[in-house]
Amino acid sequence: MKKISRYILVFITILAFAVAIPKLYWLAFEKPIQAPLVMYSCIDDGFMIQYYDQEFIRTDTKGNIYTRDEFELKLPLFYIRQLLINGTMPDTIKGVAMDVHEISRTKSSYRYRPLYKNAPDPGLYPLFESESGRANLEMPLDYFRIKERMEFVIASSNKVDERKTQMFTTVLNNRGFVFPSKMIAGLPTTRKTIDEGYIVIDDADQMFHVKMVEGEPYVKKVDVPEGLKFKRIECVDFKDRKYYSYLISDANELYILTQDDYELIKWPVEDFNPEIEELRIYGDLFNYTITLKGPNYLNITVLDDKYNKVDQYYDSWTALSETKAGKAAAFIFPAEIRMTDANSSFVNFYFERTKGFLWLILNVLLMAIHYTIIRKNGFKLKRNLIDFTVILITGIYGFLAVNFFQNKFFD
Repeated sequence: MKKISRYILVFITILAFAVAIPKLYWLAFEKPIQAPLVMYSCIDDGFMIQYYDQEFIRTDTKGNIYTRDEFELKLPLFYIRQLLINGTMPDTIKGVAMDVHEISRTKSSYRYRPLYKNAPDPGLYPLFESESGRANLEMPLDYFRIKERMEFVIASSNKVDERKTQMFTTVLNNRGFVFPSKMIAGLPTTRKTIDEGYIVIDDADQMFHVKMVEGEPYVKKVDVPEGLKFKRIECVDFKDRKYYSYLISDANELYILTQDDYELIKWPVEDFNPEIEELRIYGDLFNYTITLKGPNYLNITVLDDKYNKVDQYYDSWTALSETKAGKAAAFIFPAEIRMTDANSSFVNFYFERTKGFLWLILNVLLMAIHYTIIRKNGFKLKRNLIDFTVILITGIYGFLAVNFFQNKFFD
């Protein structure tokens, strides 16, 4: 019984060390890598690049070096406020008059991170009144869910509003909705200019636009090409009202759903991996700059205002595993356990095995050290065979654990 108790303590200690030691190691030796800022210039029709190396370096793909003011002049729609203050904002670009209101209307910015995909599902959603006549949106008194029906629950009493439930459920049934829903995507916040409801995927993978207009249900079925399925829908609230949302297909393709005519348009973005890549989209009067940021690279695609591809840029840098700290970690740690993960919003045990088997060298060396300790203290080798196995598999974590809880404590 004492032996079992010891190994329970050893196991718990190994888990604790596998979390704490790598965290302290990276805190001491990891050097954060700041990805360069890469934007597309509507002046030169080329990429402008800013990065930090002792000081900020501003350049382009041809190697030209720019001052801060010169760099900002190449990106007038991005630095418009500064250029207006400086009095250097161009009157026209490409024959188009630079109207501040039009620039603001066509400007858009969006960011997707992998952790958004692995976030908790609220289960209940607020449905706002789309045409309330008020300047600001107000939170409703009830929340809905779509299971066997579209059910509205009154927040103050936790009771179902049967009249509203029946009204929306009937309209959904008439439009061919198959209950329950697989996905509900929207902007459940009052911090938006207007409410456009939700994009809903039903149990038959059909797509619907659902909102409330003057207290009445508005349900529009969207025509989706056969075989096309989406695993992520990100609704947006942009001033130009060109589209409702960005959509990521099961094949990792990027689409938009246009407003009013409900057309699904595929953007020419290649090899998007939403599991590990961050997606950023910046739109202006002339272009959309789509940036895919991976662990050690940038892949940028530029589209014109008709969503045609006009340019592309790729850059990469040394991966963390290839740095001196990364190579040393591969020798020291057979694996790492983290309580948090950059690609998830949940606190959990995240296990990551070290690539390669370089750590086996240290593990064997630690076994030799442990053998020396046993002989020096006069312990019986036979009683420590399990300890050697633990050290071989778990390395430095097991070595510290079995020596912290030595067999002599349980004699």
